[in-house]
Amino acid sequence: MGGANGERAEDFRAETQRRRDAGTGGRPLPWDGGGAVAALAAAVLLACPGKALASEADDPGIAVWFLGPAREISHSTSASRDTALLRMLLLPRPVLAGGGDFGVFALRAVGVSWRLGFFGMLELESDQETKAFVGTPQGDIRFWRGLWGYSVACSLDRLAERWLGEGSALEATLSFRHESEHYTGSNDGDEGTDHSDRPDIGNFWMPDLAVRWRVGPVSLIARYQHKIFMPDMFYTHGPGADLTVRWHLWDYIHPFLSIFGEYLFGAERADVGRVPDAYLVRGLLGIIVPSSYGDLQIFFSADVGHRKGLAVFTEEATLGAGIQAAFF
Repeated sequence: MGGANGERAEDFRAETQRRRDAGTGGRPLPWDGGGAVAALAAAVLLACPGKALASEADDPGIAVWFLGPAREISHSTSASRDTALLRMLLLPRPVLAGGGDFGVFALRAVGVSWRLGFFGMLELESDQETKAFVGTPQGDIRFWRGLWGYSVACSLDRLAERWLGEGSALEATLSFRHESEHYTGSNDGDEGTDHSDRPDIGNFWMPDLAVRWRVGPVSLIARYQHKIFMPDMFYTHGPGADLTVRWHLWDYIHPFLSIFGEYLFGAERADVGRVPDAYLVRGLLGIIVPSSYGDLQIFFSADVGHRKGLAVFTEEATLGAGIQAAFF
């Protein structure tokens, strides 16, 4: 695997090294504390129960509330690695993630819902396969990335139920997000690894359109998203799509299948030349255990494409397993 994109990765590394050797400076790993702040804020929001100022029972025309889901159509069953929830991948390598996608304000009127949301997550990933299980998967975790952002979502509640039936939804969302990639050195004092030749995701806008269609005991979610990166980033744009099928088989067991695909187009930069493209196709197959607090998901996974974070130049195909919990 590799081809032209692999050659671009080698050229990208070589150009970065050449500039460092020539004294023109390498790109330092970014640290703005955004990921840590996002995770802390998400934890605070999770501890606070939502409070509706007016319910539809009180006023069928208008409802306003604080703290709840950021979207009418939840992103929690997506196979995307950028889904903000509590996640532990057991195989093929340890990956631990924590975060949330919370609505901080919502307004429903004349059959349309508006939500203002906050998104934040941290993800830690090992560069080695799982060595053993001692309560959690054991591995040398050195890669990590932080994401945070905001969103505005508009759900056409009345129109969706009229067109598609009860329990269905149509929603458009616009998000602004920041992502940074990081590396933690050895606690044993070993010599560190220079990863400054890796591209950084940075800042981007992400509009998405989603539909949820409920047909009997089966709900189908389809979503199209498109990352539009700010100027001077290492990528230009990145289309992506989600498809999730959830079978409400029993009250406490819902089998599900989720497929996600994304392709990031590398930018042409004056300092390092053409940044290699990156893609990922990922699928989840498992069961959901629903509760009044949220969903517990147990799944097998299959990935084809590039890894995330500072390991983005690694292209692979893997099978894995994991568990995750979503509150919205």
